Amino acid sequence: MTEAEDSMPQRASLIDTSADVQQEPSQIAVNAGVANLRVLYKDGSISMPVSLAIQTSTGLHRGVHMSRLVKAANGRRAKGMEEWLRWICAEVNKTQPGSEVTCAYELPYEDQFAKITMRSTERGAITYQFTVQGMTACPCSKKMIGVGHMQRAEVTLVTKSMRPLDAPATVDKITECFSASPKEEMKRVEEARKILEAQDNPRFAEDLVRECVRRFPNALFVSGRCFESIHAHDAIASWSAKPGWTPAI
Repeated sequence: MTEAEDSMPQRASLIDTSADVQQEPSQIAVNAGVANLRVLYKDGSISMPVSLAIQTSTGLHRGVHMSRLVKAANGRRAKGMEEWLRWICAEVNKTQPGSEVTCAYELPYEDQFAKITMRSTERGAITYQFTVQGMTACPCSKKMIGVGHMQRAEVTLVTKSMRPLDAPATVDKITECFSASPKEEMKRVEEARKILEAQDNPRFAEDLVRECVRRFPNALFVSGRCFESIHAHDAIASWSAKPGWTPAI
């Protein structure tokens, strides 16, 4: 037996398995947990990476048992993302009540990707945030010279729903707000047609927001951003169901 092997039982005896520092008392309850937890979400034959943030209340204790949060995130895969998030919260709540989970992933559509974030508790409405890219042509230069300068743009929608939303259908609806939608592989003639499509439907950042609000009457917050092609700055616009309120998701 080597000296290192001989010392292992002695080291093991130094581990206090009764220690539970997280359970030490505290006068102030805070929310704590894990963020940027990457796991593989599985639903039938579909598998995709998602990023989770899971928090719960410490109660009148010093800390949260974060290993339990990670274990819940790697547990049972329910049918549908929403059901899975609620299940994670239910598992955490068994020993550490007050949990909330946020999930971020990218949804492929056509040859593009939409950024989706969902925030859920065990019960109650789920908050959704969709960010979709598109393109715009400027109505001002279009009016003056017949050609609207063009740029990439994006729209962000925040809404709540008790029932699971149809994510692909929601993304398709958001794409209708733009002058046109981007496409990765195009021949010269296709590029020309895409430009003409955008020129026939010029829109400001303000128009993007109005179009999204019109299409989603239950929206909580909508923002638009145009990554200007002839300026070094961006053009932005926003709308909130509660004036002055900006979501934190």
